[in-house]
Amino acid sequence: MPIDKLKKELTRLIDETNDEELLSLVKEDMVFYKTSKDSDITDNLSEEQLKELEKLAAEPDEKNTITLDEFNKATDKWRTK
Repeated sequence: MPIDKLKKELTRLIDETNDEELLSLVKEDMVFYKTSKDSDITDNLSEEQLKELEKLAAEPDEKNTITLDEFNKATDKWRTK
């Protein structure tokens, strides 16, 4: 999509919303990406934080997952009236 068309679409969407939370999220994201464009988000992490991040990234995706049946059993009490 051409940049001018994208800007117009974003402007239209922003003009059409009165949701302050949504507008705040959009603003935060735009400010973050604009200011961090040429930097690495890990630049300001301590050595300990970097090690923790690497450890978490190396964990298997399935580490803390449960089956749908296990989930349904665990949350049954919340779905009762």
